[in-house]
Amino acid sequence: MTARLTVSASSDADSEGRIGQALAALPMSLHPGGEDADLVGLAGGTDWVSAAVRAIDAGARGVLVVDPTPAEVRALRGSTVPVVLDGRWTYNPAVLDSVSAFTARNDAESLIEVRADVPVGSDLDRVLLSQLALIRTAIAPVVELSFDRCNSRGWDARGTLESGARVALAAILTDALEPAASLRIIKPDDAVRLTVPDPATARPGHVVVSSAGGATLLVTKWESAHRVAWRTLHRLVTSEQLGTDLLGFEHDVELVRGGRTALSAA
Repeated sequence: MTARLTVSASSDADSEGRIGQALAALPMSLHPGGEDADLVGLAGGTDWVSAAVRAIDAGARGVLVVDPTPAEVRALRGSTVPVVLDGRWTYNPAVLDSVSAFTARNDAESLIEVRADVPVGSDLDRVLLSQLALIRTAIAPVVELSFDRCNSRGWDARGTLESGARVALAAILTDALEPAASLRIIKPDDAVRLTVPDPATARPGHVVVSSAGGATLLVTKWESAHRVAWRTLHRLVTSEQLGTDLLGFEHDVELVRGGRTALSAA
């Protein structure tokens, strides 16, 4: 029998992460609760770490943070309570379903391209961390990062994975395109392309595997990224696991800090 957990969320987290819709779509495992709820949803503003610590100290069994800003997460390291970071794209089911196709092609001969189209005025730090989280979730963490361009209109950056695969990152702030992200790995004989819409839309992500013999569209799943993130937190809590979101996030924050320091010194 599925354990049913209670959920409370701040109003800004609810508006950013459509938490009410996610709860309505998971009636067998989640339902609204009060101040003593099992799970707590938070917006990823500048004080999200301290808010998460307060929620855990108050008895929360799990915390979900929507689109977190860069932050020092040391205060959460020793916690036995799972924290799920619901970024822009990482919990889209197409991302999770594409892992085997991407990782099978991850080696020193691979070129990885990731691009984000986001609205003008978007928080650049959040977008960049979401790009790095997308690569980390679908393939592997970026271990080196350098910027060729970084300004208020976007960036072009280069990186590498532990395997030696090269990574090209680009972001464009524009209102002329639908918000979305794409991730592609290119090999001499084949390629995989993932496209992920903005989490605010109900449209699914798509994964296409191409080779000399043609192209194959992997099975499409119609489920929002926010819903998957809440299902993940429920699973971690009920199975008494912590997950790896915080460790990956901490790595990415340090990587961005080092890349920008090198850009400023150039």
